[in-house]
Amino acid sequence: MPRSPSAAGGLSDAKLAARTGRSARDWFEILDAEAATRLSHDQIVSLLVDVYEAPEWGAQAVAVRYQHDHGIRLPGEQDDGTFTVSASRSIRGAQQAVLDAAILRLSALAKSEPDEVHRLPERTTASWTLGSGDLLVARVVSSDGDRCSISLVQSGIRLPELVAGLRQTLEKTVVRVAGDIAQA
Repeated sequence: MPRSPSAAGGLSDAKLAARTGRSARDWFEILDAEAATRLSHDQIVSLLVDVYEAPEWGAQAVAVRYQHDHGIRLPGEQDDGTFTVSASRSIRGAQQAVLDAAILRLSALAKSEPDEVHRLPERTTASWTLGSGDLLVARVVSSDGDRCSISLVQSGIRLPELVAGLRQTLEKTVVRVAGDIAQA
């Protein structure tokens, strides 16, 4: 039994309505009338874009929310059936220092050095391919002179039962990186 539309797809109901011209409930009624529970994610997006002239990004958000709310797709599930989890935070500190702290924490977690590190101001990232085949990425973006935003993302997770624990691990790691920077 579908629940009422929620913000599971990322946008609040108000933002979705403002940006697409229809509320989540309106989109859900359209999709229910089209028997969209039998359609794939890509088919739902195509239907919304081609027939109902929704913007591509809006169609993606509506499709994810519809699938979540109808029990078709689990939170974090990607089109290929794998899962992605993330954690982020704004931290007071220099972009390179935040990346270095993240690399130390994540290297210990991954039990390996990163496969790639990029230190350009517009692309400050480190990535690891884990033994499970998952991809772990740390991205640091400078928001102004003394603040950065750090995002840790693990993708390619094959087992849904691992998602909650991995999300907690990433959230704790972000907090620890912030603590490391505060103590430096």
